[in-house]
Amino acid sequence: MEKSIYQLPLQVLARHIFYSRSQYWNVAKLRRYQNERLKELVRYADKHVPYYHKLFREIKFEAEKFRGIEDMDKIPLLNKETVRTRKEEFLSDEVSSRNIIWDSTSGSTGTPLHFALNNSVQANKIAALLRSFHWAGYRLRRRTLMVQSYYFKDREFQSDPFYNIIRFDSNSLSRTSALQLVEEIVKKPVKTIIGFPFDILTIARFAAEAGIKIPSPGSIITYGEKLSGERRKMLIDYYDCPVFDFYSMHECSAMISQCEKGSLHLIEDFAYMEIVDEEGKPTEGKGMLVGTNYYNYMMPLIRYNTRDKVQLSKAECTCGRAFRIVEEIFGKECDVIWTPDGRILGAVMSHSVDRAKGVIVSQCVQDALDHLLVRIVVDESYNSRSQEALEAGLRKRIGNEMKLDFEIVTQLEKTPGGKTPFIISEIASTNI
Repeated sequence: MEKSIYQLPLQVLARHIFYSRSQYWNVAKLRRYQNERLKELVRYADKHVPYYHKLFREIKFEAEKFRGIEDMDKIPLLNKETVRTRKEEFLSDEVSSRNIIWDSTSGSTGTPLHFALNNSVQANKIAALLRSFHWAGYRLRRRTLMVQSYYFKDREFQSDPFYNIIRFDSNSLSRTSALQLVEEIVKKPVKTIIGFPFDILTIARFAAEAGIKIPSPGSIITYGEKLSGERRKMLIDYYDCPVFDFYSMHECSAMISQCEKGSLHLIEDFAYMEIVDEEGKPTEGKGMLVGTNYYNYMMPLIRYNTRDKVQLSKAECTCGRAFRIVEEIFGKECDVIWTPDGRILGAVMSHSVDRAKGVIVSQCVQDALDHLLVRIVVDESYNSRSQEALEAGLRKRIGNEMKLDFEIVTQLEKTPGGKTPFIISEIASTNI
């Protein structure tokens, strides 16, 4: 049980002070810190986490002799499916089941995953995120527009005077709701816009079609989906301000942020990140992004494969930080769903499957304005209640006007490039 409602804010403040200093460590000091954290985490996992206690004995890995970064590739990569099906084995034996708060995510793949995080992990994530946003010009209580999934029941957006934030619900994005929002921020301009790039861009396009010029904010911070070069250029053209990309994940295993000089940095004082080939060996240049959070002792995820690919750069940034530079993030891209009531749903759809037990992966195919086919790959725990939970999650976003059909399959449709998109639209192209 939490001792005080102030516990998390105080932890965030403490970590904010830490991250304000650690961002300017030199390479040697950063490497020492990484090794210390990794050794402590791996040895703890060996003693207290059933999955790793068993794994290390099977592969004859001696945690007490683990040296840190140079021994990381001796530990097998961890995939999402293993965590999904064996999540209880990743919990520390020092954790009381009564105090576990489970979080969930499906990313942009439609694969539900449940995991546990404690205050320490949350405080580190919030503090590191705020530092990244600070690089992009964001300041607390400076008027800000947040565009993401909120599930407002009776409104499309709402203002929070205490934090000076306008929160727009991406689930309600339509021409009408977008223009209502634009009217609000024309009357009282915002200094920063934060959210899904497609949704922020769509709002601007509706405004432009209506002949309305949105006052330029100081900056835009995008996350939640791949920011292509084309979308970045369009955002800059519409809003007349710089755009900063931000990458993170609910599992807290990786974080990438764009600094004030324009470089994308691996946030290496938050998590240890590796770029590896298909066999899990370190590689220079393009490879899979694998992450280990330093601070999650409740449910350690060591060498967690994000399944995203990145391209590292050999350049050095003039911002003064020793964090490695990412040239490009090869994230997942997908279509959008158009609802009969005129809403456009993109990245927000991916969390529709979070609470559906037994769903390994899913794919939404829209073949008509009023019809959605949901293909699912399931395991033996899937039952009628699973489908009810899946439909409830989808209805929460698409409403009740669309017909839903479910089809259990062994394999999902792939793109010509071999990717498995979560959303496939057969009725329209956004051309964005």
